[in-house]
Amino acid sequence: MRAVRAIFESHIKAAIKVCANHPPIAVIVSLLAASVVAVIDFLVGDKVPLVVLYLPSIMMLCWAVRPMWAYLAAGICSSAWMVDDLLVLERHHVSPHNLWIASVHFVFFTVITGMLVRLRAAHERERLYARTDALTGLANSKAFHDVADRELARAKRYENQIAVAFIDCDNFKTVNDTLGHRTGDALLKTIAETMEEGVRKMDTAARMGGDEFAILLPEATMEDAQMVISRLRETLLARMEKNGWPVTFSIGVAIYRTLPDSIEDIIHSADVLMYEVKQNTKDAVTFQLVA
Repeated sequence: MRAVRAIFESHIKAAIKVCANHPPIAVIVSLLAASVVAVIDFLVGDKVPLVVLYLPSIMMLCWAVRPMWAYLAAGICSSAWMVDDLLVLERHHVSPHNLWIASVHFVFFTVITGMLVRLRAAHERERLYARTDALTGLANSKAFHDVADRELARAKRYENQIAVAFIDCDNFKTVNDTLGHRTGDALLKTIAETMEEGVRKMDTAARMGGDEFAILLPEATMEDAQMVISRLRETLLARMEKNGWPVTFSIGVAIYRTLPDSIEDIIHSADVLMYEVKQNTKDAVTFQLVA
């Protein structure tokens, strides 16, 4: 029973994902489903109330497309019920009773839609928080790994190169100890803003934890990585100096021409390079091409 339920839930999630990625499909499927319910409702008549069966169509539009479409569908389904009632009972005019019942149905649909709108908003917030660093607004470690996995698969498919940079803040503990954690937080936010402005649109910047950051550079050659990271490092150093923060950056960049099986290998290589810089000179960047 649990296995059947799991399979059913997975199919439902897959269908919702398809509809969310292709809104026109969601609209067509919802309208078709509502039309089928309307036809069955007409054939059955008033013996079996089927108005609740309109809900899945409205809910799909609300969750997978936009609330506006759900509210519109609520009005259409309420009107369809009223028209069906008039045809089945062979009435020739709309009575106050019909309008009242149709209004009740519309209110019922809109209340459910409103609840779904709030639920969807809460779901989106939770999903965003689960993938975003709360302090800086950058992607967190989990989100970085997810994006990196997808980019690695795409790089293998199209035979592209890929690079990862690991960045550690030198003397960050000194800032926290002497200037306070509030200043330390402001410093990390400044780094995040600088990284977002300094990378390419296709790149992904993330805070991996503490004072460590990472940048994923898809389709990056050695020259691309050197240009982006060197320019970013100069900008970071300038902003640290402008704010009077005694912080420099140890950076390791691994560029893979022959792609490994796992993104963990790329991340590990960049991490090792960063720690080598950290232990040797600090305030430097090392690039390594892995053939």
